Amino acid sequence: MSNISINPMLTTNARGLFNVNSAGFTQGDALDDPAVKFQLAGGFIKASETLPMWGGLPIAEDIPLSNSQPSSGVLNGGIARATTVDEITGICVFNQAFQGVTTPQSTAPQYTSGMTVNFYRLGTNARIPMRLDPALISLEGELITTEVTYDFTNNWLTALGGGTPFPARILKVSTTGNKTVSYDPATGFANWVYDESVAVVLI
Repeated sequence: MSNISINPMLTTNARGLFNVNSAGFTQGDALDDPAVKFQLAGGFIKASETLPMWGGLPIAEDIPLSNSQPSSGVLNGGIARATTVDEITGICVFNQAFQGVTTPQSTAPQYTSGMTVNFYRLGTNARIPMRLDPALISLEGELITTEVTYDFTNNWLTALGGGTPFPARILKVSTTGNKTVSYDPATGFANWVYDESVAVVLI
């Protein structure tokens, strides 16, 4: 009797490929959710910003000038990196982004002054993977209301330690198959790094 030596129905995915069957998460790539997808917002990065932006970073927003595009209905002011937890109004995401700059030396998309970035504001119930301090993988099994804060030097969520709590709930922590952004301020390069710790946060 003849047969096929493979299982034609078996579905697998190779390391480094991120699809619906992947076990990992990509920093700044908000999880699909039909209830929140229309709350995706965007804005221009302020000219005063000295560092590039990428998905998974907390942002701060300015109130738009009263004479800027008066008839366009544009509601968003200038977008900048948040520098304190109290300034955070949302999280920058890669979703529907279209102009991030990548190079052979800098593989993660970066956005600079004058470019537009997309983001979800706090309160939208978006689920966004963010880079996590590796020491906090021990959060697995804890309450989702466990408080953490944001380390603006290392660009990751870290232990509260007397700081201001980050305004989100942690839904999941993961160390396997994840894709995060590592930035070198000396060179200005932002590169993808695999298998680093992430936390999926509900904002």
